[in-house]
Amino acid sequence: MTWLALMLSTPIAASATETPGESALQARIDAVLAEFPGGTQTAPNEIAWHDRAMILTLDDPSQLSPLSVGSCATGYHCAYSGYALSGSKLSLSACDTTVSTSVLSAVRSLANAHGSGYVQAKNSSGSVLASVSHGDSIAYAPAGITQLTCVS
Repeated sequence: MTWLALMLSTPIAASATETPGESALQARIDAVLAEFPGGTQTAPNEIAWHDRAMILTLDDPSQLSPLSVGSCATGYHCAYSGYALSGSKLSLSACDTTVSTSVLSAVRSLANAHGSGYVQAKNSSGSVLASVSHGDSIAYAPAGITQLTCVS
């Protein structure tokens, strides 16, 4: 029993597998900031632009669980890189504006918690591929989404 007490009270050094995950996440943050200037890192896995009118939340592979369903905050519409509202998340509060989703590798799901209206998901030529009403989501968005427009 003494060895158990000793083990529980002895600090354990971080394992080698924790550091690469954290470094990989910071490398992703740095790469996004380099490619899309003007953003500010606001959390270990988050970048904001335009006074938090646009927020990118990267999935953190070192975390035990992915972003959960319903993680799109009130007042925002969100695009996710994974299906079923998982993976990296782009949160947008601006409405009546078309915004590029190019900071995400791909858009695979969408949520609309903006408060009113609907969100249109468009391809690069501006054709509407999907629409999401307020309070709704699309777990499996069609391929080719490159822009989002919130219509109030």
